[in-house]
Amino acid sequence: MKINSKRVDLEYQPGKEIFHFPADTGLPFFFDVGEELTADPAAMDAVGEMLDEAETLAEKAKAAIQAALADEGSRYHSVVTFFMEFHRDEVGPEIAAELFLGTDPSKLSFAEMVDFLKLKRFGSLVDGEMNQQVFIMDLSFNPEITDELMVIYFDLNQEIFCITHES
Repeated sequence: MKINSKRVDLEYQPGKEIFHFPADTGLPFFFDVGEELTADPAAMDAVGEMLDEAETLAEKAKAAIQAALADEGSRYHSVVTFFMEFHRDEVGPEIAAELFLGTDPSKLSFAEMVDFLKLKRFGSLVDGEMNQQVFIMDLSFNPEITDELMVIYFDLNQEIFCITHES
């Protein structure tokens, strides 16, 4: 079977997990799909559609992070603030300088830091709590330097329903 995507030509076996490194696909991020979805043609069509929109969804995720930073009442405010604070203030000046090349990290606002986030992984699985297909996006400043991630969950309508910090 092939993923119905305009941007990549990937074959997969129904019932088998998909996991590809960027070098395998030409995509600038890791790509994975849970095995429970690969046997469902409708789910895999959704994967192809969302994969074609990955960078647009990353921009939507960044906008949501910026909105959460600006809104102290947001349920995600403390999560995204902690993530930014850690990378600017806690990792040490040498590491921060590597993460935010060409800037003085101590002068960056948290909102400005969002621009440095890059899409590192995009995937789909069945969420155990919701019992439905979801899409997961990992954003990172630089995974070679830090294993901390902003993880954004999208539903089938491309709406964000969760933002979390993972490592």
